[in-house]
Amino acid sequence: MRATASSVRTLILALTLVAAVCGAQEKADTRRTITVTGQGDVKAVPDRAAISFAVETTAERASAAVAENAKRSAAVAEALKSALGGDGTVGTSGYAIEPRYDVLRPGETREPRITGYVVRNEVRVENAKVDRVGTLIDAASGAGANRVGGLAFSFSNQADLLRAALEKAGADAHAQADSVARGLGVRTKGVVSAIVGSHPMPIGPRVQTMEMARAVATPVEAGAETVSTTLQVVYEIE
Repeated sequence: MRATASSVRTLILALTLVAAVCGAQEKADTRRTITVTGQGDVKAVPDRAAISFAVETTAERASAAVAENAKRSAAVAEALKSALGGDGTVGTSGYAIEPRYDVLRPGETREPRITGYVVRNEVRVENAKVDRVGTLIDAASGAGANRVGGLAFSFSNQADLLRAALEKAGADAHAQADSVARGLGVRTKGVVSAIVGSHPMPIGPRVQTMEMARAVATPVEAGAETVSTTLQVVYEIE
């Protein structure tokens, strides 16, 4: 009987909680609302950059390719650190050893033979000043890097720019809500909820080979970029 009484009390408590939740939801659902999405844009010139360099070496033996790559990669890293002048960081972002195979002639069914090995060491520079990018490319290529890619721009004051964009998005959402309310002959009472949308940052040029990079005049110019964000706001109306 004790177990039965306990079960009844538990059931009553559960039903009470469900009724309370349903009542709260029903009350919330009775509010009249309008939903708007504000847009905020702030233009600025990026002052920081990240860029990747790669040293590729080939040899018949893997050990020979590794040794040559290590020598050239060390020279590239030292050249980049010197070019940075104490600003930014240099680190390894990838390393790979891959076999090279001979090309089968039409009609051949044998297994391809390994003719050599390719070693690739990727070095990445982070948080460099934009006006040093051209110097970094020259320094890396002169020290033995034969590929450059992944040039991306960013802002040292990114948080400030994002806040400014959010303020503009909020003001835009408020103006939209007022316009909708006037059109409907009602007034806004307050904000029910607000959801911040995506805010993509500038990424810069696409990956390119070292030969392509040399064809581009230095210094590299970042140009003005736009920091954008959205703010979806739900307003309660009278």
